[in-house]
Amino acid sequence: MESLNLTIFICLAIPLSMTLLMFKGHSRMLCAFLLSGMFMCVFSGEINGLVLNVSGYDTQFLAVNIAPLVEEITKALPIIFIAFLVKPSRQKIAEFALMVGVGFATLENISLLVNSGTISLGYAFLRAIGAGMMHGICTLVVGLAMFSVIEEKMVFFSGTISALSIAMIYHSIYNMLITSKYMVLGALLPIVTFTLIMIVSVTHFRKVSVQKNKNISKNS
Repeated sequence: MESLNLTIFICLAIPLSMTLLMFKGHSRMLCAFLLSGMFMCVFSGEINGLVLNVSGYDTQFLAVNIAPLVEEITKALPIIFIAFLVKPSRQKIAEFALMVGVGFATLENISLLVNSGTISLGYAFLRAIGAGMMHGICTLVVGLAMFSVIEEKMVFFSGTISALSIAMIYHSIYNMLITSKYMVLGALLPIVTFTLIMIVSVTHFRKVSVQKNKNISKNS
């Protein structure tokens, strides 16, 4: 696995690993999942490279049809592992899943910058926002699905496959748009999606808070 991605990962992971010795509890877990996302980027990159060399597909076909499958499965591994190991709360597993996506996107963007040499500031901005949010959204979907199905053994496999399928399709659509003349639409897709998720989350949180306050008032 001697590659540029691995070299970049080592350069980033060693300094970040120092925080694992200093942080405690939840902060340490967040940093660990950030690093796991970076490693999964290296791992999936090697798999994509192997498929590209063996199959003879062009990079566009790989980006739209193969890469989403490989990357969403590899990103899901740390989430599934922690879901089975400690069964964290919905909030925690969402944060862990988001950190995996952020770590993956961070290393992917750095690798793209190094491999491309010189790219415009506008493209770098769109790529950073689009890829960062896209990977975060995909892992968030898988993380929330894990929380929902971990206790329901009968629907674990179907629920997991459904969540991965949603993430893969979303990822594929993003890759198709971002590598075409509709690059701006590709960058806007995760921004709009993330905004809608935040609106729904805030609305739900407020409703839950109001309901709790009403229950407290009734009990008192």
